[in-house]
Amino acid sequence: MKSLFSVFIISVLFSTNASSQSKQYLKEEADEYFKAGRYWDSFFLYRDIAKIPEFQGDLSVENQIKNSSKAMYLWKKTEDYRAIRKYDIAKKNLSDLLAINPYDPNKDLLPRLTLEQANELRRYALSQKSSQAVSDMLARAVKLYQLALDEGIKDEMVFSLMKQCENVLEKNQYSEIKQPTSYGINFEKEKDAQRTRTVEIIKNL
Repeated sequence: MKSLFSVFIISVLFSTNASSQSKQYLKEEADEYFKAGRYWDSFFLYRDIAKIPEFQGDLSVENQIKNSSKAMYLWKKTEDYRAIRKYDIAKKNLSDLLAINPYDPNKDLLPRLTLEQANELRRYALSQKSSQAVSDMLARAVKLYQLALDEGIKDEMVFSLMKQCENVLEKNQYSEIKQPTSYGINFEKEKDAQRTRTVEIIKNL
């Protein structure tokens, strides 16, 4: 009789532990959805988890329901404003999203938005008739190209685009751009960094 009772107790404990692990797995799955930017999935899973007795009143789950909803909103706004070329607002929404989820798979879009904004400004500047307007816009474009580099974009074409802007600015009476240009300085810095990385790789072989 005692043996049967012991088996029953062990079964109950095993079942309880398995159930607890299963519920914890749901929380981990929701966390993974959130990190991966699957906010729709994470929102509904967190909401279901919040109904489980063990998680009722759990602030971390409740906060993630709110974060998932907000992240969906911010990503939609990022896409919408990018589509109509309002890059500053798009970048603000994306930055707010990354503050909530630094792991968002679209985090590399931030410097791309800066690059798109610089390209848009460069094209618009070259269509202007006023030398002053050309100078002002191209100077802003150069700063945006530099910002894209600072934000981590890896594209050698950026240096070429900066050079195009600066070639025009060097001939513009309203511009303060003179040799050496930021293109030359930044290009050499990037080349030095590449050489340093190559040397480090060789040393580690």
